[in-house]
Amino acid sequence: MRGDAWLSGRVSASGPSRARAAETGEFGDVARDLRGTVSARDRVGEALDRLGRLHAELNCTIRVLRERALDMAAESDRREVPRLLEGVPFAVKDVIDVEGVPTTAASRTRADAPPATESATVVARLEAHGAIPISKDATTEFAVGGPHPPLTGACRNPWDRERWAGGSSTGTAAAVAAGVVPFGLGTDVGGSIRLPAAWCGLTGLKPTAGAIPRTGVVPLSWTTEAVGPLARDARTVALLFALLRGPDGRDLRVRESPFESGDATDLRGLRIALPGGYLTELCDAAVRAGVAHLADVLADAGAEIVPGEIPSAAQALPIGYQIVFTEAAALHRIDAARWCDYDPVTVKRISQGIATPASDYLRALQFRAELQAELDAVFARADLVVVPTTPATAPRLPDCTVTVDGEQYPLYAAQSRATMLGNLTGAPGLAVPTGLAPDGCPVSALLIAPPHGEATALRAAQLFQDRTDHHTRMPPIAV
Repeated sequence: MRGDAWLSGRVSASGPSRARAAETGEFGDVARDLRGTVSARDRVGEALDRLGRLHAELNCTIRVLRERALDMAAESDRREVPRLLEGVPFAVKDVIDVEGVPTTAASRTRADAPPATESATVVARLEAHGAIPISKDATTEFAVGGPHPPLTGACRNPWDRERWAGGSSTGTAAAVAAGVVPFGLGTDVGGSIRLPAAWCGLTGLKPTAGAIPRTGVVPLSWTTEAVGPLARDARTVALLFALLRGPDGRDLRVRESPFESGDATDLRGLRIALPGGYLTELCDAAVRAGVAHLADVLADAGAEIVPGEIPSAAQALPIGYQIVFTEAAALHRIDAARWCDYDPVTVKRISQGIATPASDYLRALQFRAELQAELDAVFARADLVVVPTTPATAPRLPDCTVTVDGEQYPLYAAQSRATMLGNLTGAPGLAVPTGLAPDGCPVSALLIAPPHGEATALRAAQLFQDRTDHHTRMPPIAV
């Protein structure tokens, strides 16, 4: 283990200890790069101005937090000793509370919601280190509706405005990819961080279930939902994960767990499985080439490619949706009188959940245990599983079809084939950009690690990004 790499050892659950660890070594370098040399007011003001211009093109924002952000920036500039992320602007998906700001979840039923009385734990933790939220970003309705939420309409992709940015952390991914902010916060129940990260050319982490508190987040599915960061590179994601993780005393699912650093220059001893079958059969050639490219780079750094298949992978997506929709129905049934104002896609999915017999829901939970056992068997001989994040480049608006080797497919037939594995089993997944397809849009690979194995995925991604430049590419709109 390199003494100056990553977090330099195990990170404590306490905020101050975590911050002190992050201020040293590469994390300290990442934070200093994020802070830059200009004043917080100039940095935040530039981000707000850029957001105003790009929102007109992308429809990525539900609410701009101009006055709040500029007040926080002025406070940052008055500090004699800067905090770790002093004055760094960031974006927040509008299912996550920011104190003093309404949370709409992109629903007409919450368009007049009162301001949140406190920030979600994840926002409060970043603010405590000096970071400044500047926006509440577009999302699908309640993070479960379709690409065209009635309150806001679709969020467009920075790489091609005729395409969708992905869901449900759609506006956050678009804002980060367009260069408005260096990072943002999203949520994920079936791929909602990793899919927009893939389609917008970002690095996005769905952490281990119970690693990051969900306190202050509009609930959707209590057994599959996670909160996590999106950024351009793995080092920034790793810094954010280090600051966001650990118990808050309120989300009872969250427990303390180790987060070990590691050498990101030598992967000797790392074993990587590349499952096929269902996970690659409906997959565009450019996406498959990106996965192979990543595997080749990791192997060149000393990693070993080992066998590993997930026999029940094809069942994960429909059974995962069954669990998500049933749990969403339990939450939204109390508002049935207002469903006439919901997105029709939201209503359809909730209705599927209501129609699910208890015996089917319980069988789905049993399948989850069986799928976990299959992954355990793979991880008995592999440290990482690498698969396509999503089978195609970004969907085309308005119907959101995707193209696989020249043929069009419905979005929901393809998008979450691999990502749902992590939501069902609790395993962390890291989406990593692996290049551009012939259509000019990003492709991505998904690194799946055993529970609490985020450091392994982040270390591999960091090495890949040190040896390639895919994560540095910006869409034309950002120039």
